[in-house]
Amino acid sequence: MDPWEYLKDEYESKKETDGLYHVRRKTEEKPSIKFEQKELTLPKGETKEITATISGVTEDMVFGVRPSSSSPEVVEVKSFSYGYDSATITVYGQNVGESVLTATLTYGDKTTSADCIITVSGSSPTPPGPIDYPPTPVDPVIGNVSEDVKAEIKPERAVTEGDPAKAAKNIGDALTVEQLTIKDGNTIVKPEVAVKAANKLGTLSSVTSKDVVALPVFTTPAKDADKDKTIMISYEVLGSDLKAKKPADVKVMKILGAEKGELFTYASAITKNMDKKFTVMKKDGTIFTGEIDGHTLYDLALFIKDGGKFDLDGKKDGAVADPSVILGAEKRAPGGSSGGCNAGLGVLALLLSLAAIPLVYRRKK
Repeated sequence: MDPWEYLKDEYESKKETDGLYHVRRKTEEKPSIKFEQKELTLPKGETKEITATISGVTEDMVFGVRPSSSSPEVVEVKSFSYGYDSATITVYGQNVGESVLTATLTYGDKTTSADCIITVSGSSPTPPGPIDYPPTPVDPVIGNVSEDVKAEIKPERAVTEGDPAKAAKNIGDALTVEQLTIKDGNTIVKPEVAVKAANKLGTLSSVTSKDVVALPVFTTPAKDADKDKTIMISYEVLGSDLKAKKPADVKVMKILGAEKGELFTYASAITKNMDKKFTVMKKDGTIFTGEIDGHTLYDLALFIKDGGKFDLDGKKDGAVADPSVILGAEKRAPGGSSGGCNAGLGVLALLLSLAAIPLVYRRKK
């Protein structure tokens, strides 16, 4: 017979292999919390979720979990959540250094805790973001601008076309079907066509196909509300495809014909007058002005006025059509290719003038 009904609350009975019930004092599991790892390396500027397991907590127990960082200027606790068996803490690496992340479990009037040492490194051991990512239309984010700017600038998602024949028609036959091709499922301008147009500009050094990143040919929906307004279109572009160290150095060319193009102008702010301009933005809609990281995704925003020179559908219908490319060639120095010859003549003239100095001196004696 099991003697449990005759035992005090702090005792229990258990039938052993000898067939007898053995009585012993109950051993209750105390609540505890434990990180899955004692140490963690977190790249600066990145976030990571850290999990701690919880044991010994019952449904009738009042308990709570509170995370803290010994050096918040190094590691910031962004958010946390917990249940009966685990706690998940999201941390952010603010600055290079070391901090102790502590998760404190409170139950009743008692506490217990666990630590994880987090080291924030200067850079990620593996490059963040995709290595090969084609320019992709995204919803434009205009950010914080005045109401008069919002009235003039109309963000629209670009609509790409997978059929070169339809794309050629959409852009008003500025290019023939033969001058277009398909890449990543979208119609683009053939690199050799862009090269010819770029070299005709006369403002860039010799452009080759490797200097060209073609953006998908696009249109935007025709809307009465967008008539005569400036349409804003954004592409998500990998930093390496911007082919520049800083946003102001990025070169985006509008293809206007088989051998005709014009560069967009860089804008450091969004104003009412944005036709034929571009800017580079972060994902939150703010303009990016720092050094471009080749492994980071940015939004390249283009601005085209409905019915303007860069709108190739040729109509004031609230829609714009566009083939554009990013160029990696450097801007040509003033004076063009003749600059080298002029420099050589300048040096020769200087040498001749120096050689003439002692002759004049002797003549004066």
